[in-house]
Amino acid sequence: MLEFMCGKLRGVAAIGVVLALSFAGSALHAKEHVLIIGGAGESGSTLAKILIARGDKVTAFVRPTTDRRRLEGVPVEYVVGDAMIADEVAAALEGKDFTVIIDTVQILNVTDQVSYTRMYGNFVPMAKRIGVKQFLIMGGGCSDRPREECPLSPPLYTVATNMTVAEYILRGSGVPYTIIRIGALMPGAPDDPDAGLRTGTSFLTPDLTTFGGIWRGDLIDQIIGCVGNAQCINKIFAIDDPTMKPQLDNWLCKRSYETDTINFFDPRCGEMPPLVVNAEGAK
Repeated sequence: MLEFMCGKLRGVAAIGVVLALSFAGSALHAKEHVLIIGGAGESGSTLAKILIARGDKVTAFVRPTTDRRRLEGVPVEYVVGDAMIADEVAAALEGKDFTVIIDTVQILNVTDQVSYTRMYGNFVPMAKRIGVKQFLIMGGGCSDRPREECPLSPPLYTVATNMTVAEYILRGSGVPYTIIRIGALMPGAPDDPDAGLRTGTSFLTPDLTTFGGIWRGDLIDQIIGCVGNAQCINKIFAIDDPTMKPQLDNWLCKRSYETDTINFFDPRCGEMPPLVVNAEGAK
């Protein structure tokens, strides 16, 4: 069972005061009706199971052809449509009572037809129309800085820049938002066998100059901690985990060799060091 610290402020050397946000597993929060965009995917289905276990109602936004096997036996509802088609998004959300929307879609090849800006241009107006209380998204790590000051490779910088423009669509809409900016997310594939591991030492900080590494399991914990949490509303955080410096250095090495293609392995960088977890950081 996942255990989290509840909304404490703590000091971190050289970083300052950060927000440690998480889920205590009790009835301390109002029950939410959460729409997860990409809810049947690896990350989305994991979030759905945890949210339902704590008492929230969950609906997954999926395509007609989406494989739903990850949610077999899970009491989740579905709305169907293509996130990139405005009419289908509007039809799926019209008249619904969602209180929280979470985007879990990962786009690694931004085009005119498939992008974060296109997706948010479809979802955000509907979120405002139905009175969503929180729209939670992942943001790009350093795409609001000059290119030479950002360690992202060219293809990832393009993706992150699109994510940042999409942030502004949400932030300018009047819909209450939570943005968690990610520098390096590991492992690269959400269906990696170790993706569910966690260190238990990640944190959110309002210092947006932070470019940190985060393991997917810890990101899930921080998302859960922010769902329905007033401390996260209309806030932008960077996420970090200093214990993951060896993995971050390996990740940055691979980015330094990338040109127009994202490579999850480069022989010049070697294998990524294994994640070190303690008993509390296990699956």
